[in-house]
Amino acid sequence: MNIKRIITAAIASITVFGFLTGCSNLSSELDELAAASLSAEQIKELRKEYPLSTCSPVNVDLRDLTFEEVLDHTDTFIVAEVIQQLPDFSVDLITEPGTPEGNLAEKLKDSGLEPYKPMFTSFQVNVDQVVTGEEVEGTFNLIYDSEFKGIEPELKPGMKIVAAIKKGVGEEQKGSYSFTRYGTYYVVDGDYVLSAFQGQSEEMKAFSRDTNGYKLNHLIAEIKELKEN
Repeated sequence: MNIKRIITAAIASITVFGFLTGCSNLSSELDELAAASLSAEQIKELRKEYPLSTCSPVNVDLRDLTFEEVLDHTDTFIVAEVIQQLPDFSVDLITEPGTPEGNLAEKLKDSGLEPYKPMFTSFQVNVDQVVTGEEVEGTFNLIYDSEFKGIEPELKPGMKIVAAIKKGVGEEQKGSYSFTRYGTYYVVDGDYVLSAFQGQSEEMKAFSRDTNGYKLNHLIAEIKELKEN
């Protein structure tokens, strides 16, 4: 939803009904519009605690996803509260003969090296609301590859987030869901949201501009609209 359209509609409404409602309602309308988003100064201050991810992983070439792609490649969008960070854990790769993983395992074995076991960073969260997608409830773990520490969101106990999540794979990830900065927002000051990532593509920047610093309900409405289209 474009804020300019909201303001235009509000002004038109005030013009039509102003003579009936009086000056007090005009002031109330403008106050409500001003409170619809955080100011630049408020956002700057909040970014000290809820930083925007701007780093890129070394030697990894990543392209920006659009928010529509984030929705298409994840199972569920949730609002959740962070309970705690859990110890990092490793997983065993499936190393069937003839697969890239299997070939790598053979090379490492021939060189006398241990098989590569990726590490994952994990956070325990409790679901407040499912916005779209598969139903999830209660408490579970959100994870990301530990290689991306310092790039992906560093969640802290008590934080409330909106996140696109995807069901984990393999026995070690059973009951866990992966998440990424591309589909994560922090809920701040009660019911406003700040994006964890803005991106470089025009599509990602546009979605961030239309939602960053606005109310949680506005973000939820935007997500549902994208999912329905």
